[in-house]
Amino acid sequence: MMTLINNKMLILIGSIFFIHSCKQKEAAIVNEVSESVPSQIVELTDAQYQNAHLEISSPEKRDIAHIIFLNGKIEVMPENNVTVSSPVNGFVRQIKWMPGMNVSKGQTLVRLEDKEFLQWQQDYLSAKNAWEFARLDFERQSELSRNQAVSEKVLQQADEKVREYHILMTSLREKLKLIHINPMTLTPDNMTSQIVISAPVSGTVTDVLVNMGQYVHAGDPIVHIIDNYGKKIVLKAFEKDLPFLKSGQKMVAYANGQSSDKMKGKIDFIVRNIEDQGFTRVMCSVEGDPSELIAGMYMNAEIEGQNTESWTVPREAIVQFEGKEYIFVEKGKNNFEMMAVQIGFHEEGWIQILDFPGIEKEKIVTKGAYTLLMKMKNEEE
Repeated sequence: MMTLINNKMLILIGSIFFIHSCKQKEAAIVNEVSESVPSQIVELTDAQYQNAHLEISSPEKRDIAHIIFLNGKIEVMPENNVTVSSPVNGFVRQIKWMPGMNVSKGQTLVRLEDKEFLQWQQDYLSAKNAWEFARLDFERQSELSRNQAVSEKVLQQADEKVREYHILMTSLREKLKLIHINPMTLTPDNMTSQIVISAPVSGTVTDVLVNMGQYVHAGDPIVHIIDNYGKKIVLKAFEKDLPFLKSGQKMVAYANGQSSDKMKGKIDFIVRNIEDQGFTRVMCSVEGDPSELIAGMYMNAEIEGQNTESWTVPREAIVQFEGKEYIFVEKGKNNFEMMAVQIGFHEEGWIQILDFPGIEKEKIVTKGAYTLLMKMKNEEE
């Protein structure tokens, strides 16, 4: 019986110690939390107020420019990313270009050689002669037909010959134009076994896909050229930015690490499609010579959106504490309350205040706010 009583006493004493220990821990936690949360009220004596040199005023309603910060990279539009292909079969007899070299429109890229080129020229000149003969014969038969010296059938056959050779001559003429031989100046004395492939645009050579002596087939790519004026800055804009963006807006752009070297530009158009990553593409062009821009280069851009009228405070009125922004609001004589705010855009020393109903009725510390913050922290310590 005594053993049972002793066991009950031990359990009761243990429970009392456990409850007391828990209460001590709870008190410690409460004290720790209360110490981590700063007091939001700062009270100054008259002397402290005089020494603080505070300035107090009401928020101002101002037009704040909506600056949107986006990033993207340089891309070349498909129509300006040019692949020069061989129109015919032939051996490469001249190629002097290397990647990185600039080429002007009309400059010779490649010179090809093949005996078939001579055959095309011969066929054209023969067809041209045959057409001339057929035309003269038709004129003669027409004159005879008017004098009823020849039948209608003979005249029709002569006319058919003119049409036949004209079709053949036209076909061969276009074939010569394809290989850049001028049929208007072609004679038996200036026929050639070589043809020239010229640059269709001015730009930068990015790839040379053939070498001297190589035999290329019709359709084989020879050279890749980027038209410098086809480069655009393609920016990524998220859904929240889209209401503030439109075609024609001005912007400034700069490469990573080169914020001092900014170039002007504008938005050409916005792709009306939000991709899987949550952004849409904004196509922008830059002013001046874009030859210094390199395809794939990462860019930053600042776009000025439409001005918005908002309540603002001077930059000095905002203090930062533990990663948040605060202002000090006057609550009485020498009495100030630190209140959290959400800030928006800033311009010329003024900061937009968001989500603060009734702020226009408050008196804000616009100068000396950090003095109040330091006093508040000192009091906590």
